[in-house]
Amino acid sequence: MLSISKLLKKTGHQIFLNILTVLGVSICWSLFIVPAIFLLPVQWAIVFLILTFIPSTTAAYAVMHHVLEGKKYKFGMFLKSFLRYYRRAFLLGLVYGLAVLIPLSEWWYYLTINHSYFIFIFSVFQTYLCLTFLATQVYAIPMLVLKDCKMLAAMNQSIKEFMGHTWYTIGLFIQILCITVLISFTVIGFFLLFIGMLAVFVLNATRNLELDKKKETLIEKSRIEQTV
Repeated sequence: MLSISKLLKKTGHQIFLNILTVLGVSICWSLFIVPAIFLLPVQWAIVFLILTFIPSTTAAYAVMHHVLEGKKYKFGMFLKSFLRYYRRAFLLGLVYGLAVLIPLSEWWYYLTINHSYFIFIFSVFQTYLCLTFLATQVYAIPMLVLKDCKMLAAMNQSIKEFMGHTWYTIGLFIQILCITVLISFTVIGFFLLFIGMLAVFVLNATRNLELDKKKETLIEKSRIEQTV
């Protein structure tokens, strides 16, 4: 099983080899993000993101998975993937949105209405719980793409992987947050590279778990053969 540092090196190499696809996927993804940020009023922007953010992200993962498998990118693949995974990804997005909305609303209540120490502690605790939940769902979108499973099955599998590889997943989650924050400082880089780079990284991290399972299976088989 590769460490996070080796995983980053592998991801960087694959991004370099597939830079045109990374750019194309990121631009297609940005077409769903730009209207919400720059064109729509706040209320409509939120609705638009709820409807499109996770489905477009899932489409980006699906295209990058197709390319990483050594297959050629075909015109219109992003849109086809968007439509194919839309229902499952939309439901998953509602769950993610709720996990983000809960701590945000609690902090809004603390900052604007009630400044008590109890509300502050409760807000911190709630934020911790929601971040932990999001960390358990790092593999949900990759599972939708790699295994083409249902939304609840993908979430359940992601939780199992988190429980089996807790510190690995926490390190991965921190890396995702760091990459997101750093690339957000360069607006052009965010819209041209972010989701393509992230998709390659998280897909590699998910495949890494499968390699670890195969290695454990081989070790168990060799032990059984030795005992026999």
